[in-house]
Amino acid sequence: METVIIGNGIIALTTAFRLAKRADARDLITIIGPSARAGSATRAAGAMLNSFAEIEKGSLDHEIDMFRFELSHLAGRMWPRFENEMIEAGASCLPLGCRKCSGFGGGGCVDTGTYVVNNTAADDLDDENYDAIVNALEQFDEPFRHVSPRDIPNYLPEQKARATRALYIENEGWFNPKLILEKLDNLLKRFPQVRFVDAEAQRLLKTAEVLTGVVLSNGETLVGDTYLLATGATVTDLIEKSDLGIDIQRIFYGVGVSLEIRSRDFPHTKAIRTPNRGLACGIYSVPFFRDPDEPQDHILIGATNFISPTPYNYGRLTSVETLMKAAMEQINVNFYKADLVGINVGWRPTSQDGYPLIGRTSISNLVVCTGTKRDGFHLSPLLSEILANIIHGDKTDERIEWFHPERKPLRILSREAAIEKSIKHIMSAAYQHGFTPSPGGLTRQIVESHKANLERLHDDVGAHDWGIPPDMLDMYRYGHAKTELRQNK
Repeated sequence: METVIIGNGIIALTTAFRLAKRADARDLITIIGPSARAGSATRAAGAMLNSFAEIEKGSLDHEIDMFRFELSHLAGRMWPRFENEMIEAGASCLPLGCRKCSGFGGGGCVDTGTYVVNNTAADDLDDENYDAIVNALEQFDEPFRHVSPRDIPNYLPEQKARATRALYIENEGWFNPKLILEKLDNLLKRFPQVRFVDAEAQRLLKTAEVLTGVVLSNGETLVGDTYLLATGATVTDLIEKSDLGIDIQRIFYGVGVSLEIRSRDFPHTKAIRTPNRGLACGIYSVPFFRDPDEPQDHILIGATNFISPTPYNYGRLTSVETLMKAAMEQINVNFYKADLVGINVGWRPTSQDGYPLIGRTSISNLVVCTGTKRDGFHLSPLLSEILANIIHGDKTDERIEWFHPERKPLRILSREAAIEKSIKHIMSAAYQHGFTPSPGGLTRQIVESHKANLERLHDDVGAHDWGIPPDMLDMYRYGHAKTELRQNK
């Protein structure tokens, strides 16, 4: 069987690895993608293996959201085994973030431990989401402990942004994602069935109900038996250029920026983060080691997010300024002396409804995986296993059908809940950026104004019995998100 994988990000590479392990001498696996990986979400990621630390108030209330959390939780537990599988297949021991082989869940080289701080830099949305994290940890009997913020190593925020509460989640760690990509590239080249094509897919060719080839930027056309489309945020652009006649909801560019700094006097040994806030993951810092034998003083600071219908190749100054200011105020005041090593920009593939698109399409030999937002790296050991099973025709969890690529956008939030959630995140973002209301009811007036505007927006797009996801407000407001997709199959 000849499998053509369109894309060379983390999901594409891990799926290629799964397929290569199952391949025989007659199989061929082709991976298409520019080696520079411009816009790759993984290259800008902190790669925190956070499931519980990502929980928000109400985020586990619906069965589909609970299933998505189950996938996240399982994927986090799979990483040590997946790391060992790579080592057994020929990769060197992976210096992914620790000084020694600490044994994440019993194997490998990834260190663990995430501190979640509930600070005073935003508003009470942080309190609600922090409480939701604690409740979920207790509900699922996940190991954690409450800690004094003063005992967190190298946590030295400004007084006005200090944490009032903190907890430590033992089994939620992190990787250096750039190293993982390098290791997978080198590892896959060991398999004789795998070949890399350093080019961009320009168009997919279709005859009748099957794909017949991929036209590349170098003029070549590649053919195969089965095709996996996993180009992240560019999936919609490629499908539209190819005129495939399939109805897949739009994938937007979730443009994220992170900063790599060097802090010689205040290195980190654990991840530190706030709860999710303001339509993003709050502020975080994670160790960003490359070599256990070198000084462990590099730190990744993240992350900003805004949704765009088009790609951004550079970090906006407002994103860089926001991260630098938040890192110095909310993580460690001594970061003002740190060196700025690099600015990373990544495009998180964000679907119109906010849920992933996974599965075989009505084009019988086309499988799609995208819409993973900022969870693609975290989920890759599990998604690659699911995708390999789909490609081989093996059984998968039937609930994966909830994420069928040609589904109608899932509308889980009610109109009232969506508006309330949007207002909370808008106000949270305002407080993060220095909003200080005067006395006399100004905050109430602002909230009422936002509510009126959101009510009008819902009316304008016909959202009478469903709610617009908060991070999609501008996409609906400016006509980039469609409401007339067909019904579920």
